[in-house]
Amino acid sequence: MDELQKYQSQPLSQEVVQFEGPVEEQSDSTMNIVAAILRRWPVLVATFVIVCVLGVPAILFLIEEKYDTEGAIRISPIVSPILFETEDRLPNYQNFMNTQAELIRSNNILNDVADTLKESELTLFEDSVDLVQALRKAVVKGDIKIEPVSNTELIRIKMTTDHQKQAERIVDAFIQAYMARVVRDEIRGEDQKLNTLAEERRNLAEKIQRQQDTIRQLADEFGSTELTSRQEMMLQQVTSLQNELININIRRISLETQIQVQENGIGDVATPGSLIERQNAVINSDPIIQALTSSIMQYEELIVIGQQTMTPENPELKQRKEVLETLKERLTQRQEEVAGQFEKNLEAETAKNRKRRVAELKIQLEQTVQYEKRIREKLAKQDKDTIGLGRKQFAIDDQKAQLARSQEMYDAVNKRIDEIQLERKRPARISVAYQASSVPAQGKRRKLAAALGFGGLALGAILALLLDKADKSLHDPKDVVRRVGVRIIGTTTSPRNVDKLLLARQLADDYQAIRANLGLLDGDSASKIIVVTSPGIGDGKTTFSVNLATSFAQSGEKVLLIDGDLRKPDIAEVLNLPKGSRGLQDLLFGKEFTKLVYNTGTVGLDVLAADHRNVSDALDLLGKPRTGQSIERISADYDHVIIDTPPVLAFSDALLWARMADGVILTSFVDRTSRPDLKEAIKRLERADAKILGTVVNNVKVAHSYHRYGYGYGYGHASDGGQKRESKSHKRAETLLLTSEPRDETGDESGSS
Repeated sequence: MDELQKYQSQPLSQEVVQFEGPVEEQSDSTMNIVAAILRRWPVLVATFVIVCVLGVPAILFLIEEKYDTEGAIRISPIVSPILFETEDRLPNYQNFMNTQAELIRSNNILNDVADTLKESELTLFEDSVDLVQALRKAVVKGDIKIEPVSNTELIRIKMTTDHQKQAERIVDAFIQAYMARVVRDEIRGEDQKLNTLAEERRNLAEKIQRQQDTIRQLADEFGSTELTSRQEMMLQQVTSLQNELININIRRISLETQIQVQENGIGDVATPGSLIERQNAVINSDPIIQALTSSIMQYEELIVIGQQTMTPENPELKQRKEVLETLKERLTQRQEEVAGQFEKNLEAETAKNRKRRVAELKIQLEQTVQYEKRIREKLAKQDKDTIGLGRKQFAIDDQKAQLARSQEMYDAVNKRIDEIQLERKRPARISVAYQASSVPAQGKRRKLAAALGFGGLALGAILALLLDKADKSLHDPKDVVRRVGVRIIGTTTSPRNVDKLLLARQLADDYQAIRANLGLLDGDSASKIIVVTSPGIGDGKTTFSVNLATSFAQSGEKVLLIDGDLRKPDIAEVLNLPKGSRGLQDLLFGKEFTKLVYNTGTVGLDVLAADHRNVSDALDLLGKPRTGQSIERISADYDHVIIDTPPVLAFSDALLWARMADGVILTSFVDRTSRPDLKEAIKRLERADAKILGTVVNNVKVAHSYHRYGYGYGYGHASDGGQKRESKSHKRAETLLLTSEPRDETGDESGSS
């Protein structure tokens, strides 16, 4: 409770939301279609899976698969006999590649391939008598493709058949036959260069060892050579302390200003309107004034009667007029006496409150000054440590840079030695890039499978869209404006989408935004008697009524919360009120209001609860003229009267309450309230000449909330883990009251109508 009141005392972290006026229903745009499909994504996925599970096996069974078999030979354009010396470069590399491809297609290579394959039983050429001619024919027709691959060093040999193993043997036979004719190895070396490089490598290794020892000594204090992250952490701490110091200074200045204001007698001045109302209430409640007023009314009535039966000169009539004037003078004198006494009491009370407030502010100021001193001391020490750490990191980085240069030279020497050793057994310019291997060809099977997958997605999207069209529920606040055409006063955030630690703050901000919008809606003539209802049960109206009344009370206003649902009263159970504190029916039967109202303990919040009596006579009881008169009379002592009523579509009680009120707020619940029900509720209220202020949408996601920018700003962000934890208990967390700390176990919203 204390934490929520602290949140309430802070200013809103967003601008007041703007009203969206009613608009006519319009056809869904592309974005609406996409959103509808995403809401039904399980249908899309299920349809896609079913289509693929049934269709893909049929494609694989009915259509025979082909394979692409491929091998390649690499021809390097440059060969370096010795590193950093003249390169052996081919003068016309592309022509050389084309020549080698022709060589592979030549008769000599075809004969060698035929000799390699003659012992193999090849069904691909079982109708051919001469294997060489069959191979030549396959090359000419393109069944065996031998061609250079552009922008590479490869000559590729490729076949596409339904005989994977035979095709691999044929391609490997072409590669082996070609390589047997042209591959050669060249081995050259220089022992003198190797000896010189080996000596240099030993010297560099010793130098690197010395540099590593120096770095290790510098890093002994922190056990690491990478102090950047530690330095960044310290800089962040310095920044955090500086920010904290700024906030403390602001707080101190604010407290000093408040003390000065209070000592000068500027603050806590009541508004003239409220003073006049209180003064009038005190004057009107004075027994003498009430008696004088009653006597004046009696004598005025006697004078009127006497003027009809007596002459103006009649002594009795004159005596009555004199008595009347005397009574009026006495009434005026008594009013002035009561007003003077009221002003004296008010001055004494104001002086006492101002003195108490100054004492509290001075204590807070002293605490703030002490805290500021501690922060400054900690900031100075942290700043000094950060500078020292930065200097040590600079020294380590300098040594590491020298080590890196030595290591780079050492690696270059090693590389040079390895290259010379490798060059002694340098490979030939022409080599085998890779042996024959097969992969499924990009044929009909893959194309049909891809088409089947896209068809499954399309069918799933259509089914999802049709199901969403058939769903008349409200999914977000935009649906209310676009589909129903009613103004949105505000939203309340779903507990499933907010971290538990931030839920109280988000809830308080939601109701602050709703209060601000109600003020913008009516301006200076704010609605005093507000009826809260809903189309049906489970739309969150009772929880909203309690929280709205609590929010008004926490803002400093005097509020009366009435449980107007005589058929299913829930407010007493929600607020855990004693059984003897339920007296709406007694009020309607004429009992005194002050003996029936219950003070909740929250400053400014009173509750007039109901019980289960007179359920069958609820409509007749509310329809009596004295019901409206009683509500009008008791509302004079409150800034706001919030009345929770039954659902509009369930009973006509809400329509009777709406006629007594200055405005009606309809609550709706995301994924529960339907658009037709909300429209029908609005029509019934309009036919009853009720003033509909708008609707409040409950249980919305943070992304759809009218207070979504306040969530997480300055208070942290909701993690995925937090959302998962919330989802486990969302049924119990749908009802959360401002009158208590955030809790895990709350009543089900459906139980509070």
